[in-house]
Amino acid sequence: MNKYLVTIIVPALEMNFEMYIPNNKKVGTIKTYILKSINEITSGQFNADVNNISIIDRASCKEYLNNSYIKDTDIKNGTKLIFM
Repeated sequence: MNKYLVTIIVPALEMNFEMYIPNNKKVGTIKTYILKSINEITSGQFNADVNNISIIDRASCKEYLNNSYIKDTDIKNGTKLIFM
């Protein structure tokens, strides 16, 4: 299994999204994928710079570093991530 189904919470839009993320990519790459997906879904309502975005675990309030691989973090199926 090389993908995790996670919930992305975007407080700025008051929206949640479920998406599959690959576990063999870095967090920084995933942030770019998520940002592009959110912009497509919302027709550009969430126009932010990827360098100013943080991914935070909702349960532990842990912020993930851009150079960490998803498989080396505690992100798994069902994880809820705050994207802000």
